Amino acid sequence: MTAVESSAPANHSGYSDNVYSGKQEHRDQVYAILEQNDLIPKHRIESEVGWFYDVLGLDDMYFMLEKPETVAGHITALYGAELSSSNKSNPLNVAFESAYENSAMFIHNSVPGVSKTDGISYEKK
Repeated sequence: MTAVESSAPANHSGYSDNVYSGKQEHRDQVYAILEQNDLIPKHRIESEVGWFYDVLGLDDMYFMLEKPETVAGHITALYGAELSSSNKSNPLNVAFESAYENSAMFIHNSVPGVSKTDGISYEKK
């Protein structure tokens, strides 16, 4: 990880996207860790890493702050949850949602107002 990172120009809301210049090296390290851990089949590692880095929509700040070992653990945990839910009659449904008015990301596995009716309700809009 480099000490100084660049930012892309601010978007219409004034938020500047973080750009992590070491992201590809970080990704390569995560890939190597996953291969070494041997918990995800080798033919699935590339697609799991690609989804996590390119599709999920995490800000580059996440990758700047988290060590490759931690990211590899997160990818493994999500893959494990995916496997576990595929073997149940009541599968785990995880929803990923991004909101772009000053940016946000929501990862949840509940139906608003059904799974949990008390406490903080981030899933309500």
